[in-house]
Amino acid sequence: MYQPSRLAQAGFAGLVGGLVGSFAMNLFARTAAAVGGGREAPGSAPGADRFGRGVQPPQSVTTADQDATVKAGTTLYEAVSTSQPEYETQQWLGTAAHFAFGGGAGLVYGLLSARAPALTKGYGTFYGALVWAVADEGVIPALGLSRRPGDLRPAVHAYALLGHFVYGVTLEAVRRYSAGGHRDTARRLRA
Repeated sequence: MYQPSRLAQAGFAGLVGGLVGSFAMNLFARTAAAVGGGREAPGSAPGADRFGRGVQPPQSVTTADQDATVKAGTTLYEAVSTSQPEYETQQWLGTAAHFAFGGGAGLVYGLLSARAPALTKGYGTFYGALVWAVADEGVIPALGLSRRPGDLRPAVHAYALLGHFVYGVTLEAVRRYSAGGHRDTARRLRA
């Protein structure tokens, strides 16, 4: 019978954790918008369709419905199909891009965390902050997919960082559960 390697198991746990973390980030975004009266933080990009794509919509160059995930998903769609997707399809592509990125970042975390345990510091918040710093504050604005860090109000930065903390904690919780942490907890509860 086939037994997956520890590395494959860790990668799969990271992938699943990244997907669950992306969903948790979506819930965080909805909660922040509900508390903020429709906007996640002062200085957030305007626009109505802002859910299902993590913390990107408030950072959009124009409106929330044309955030970095929508732009990335639409660009890939156009490259493959050579046609422009409908508005509803663009929003779906943005959600798919958000989950693909979150799953991919989770896969990397799962593969590297055993060899680089510093990534797990703060129960995953360090990794969440690392993803935020590299992606939200670096690569995405450098590609022109979101506003530059200097163009965002501090509240939008704080909101995005908190969203990535939610992602990192969820990712780490799934990783630990997959590694057998749930058995340790159950043993402690029975004792």
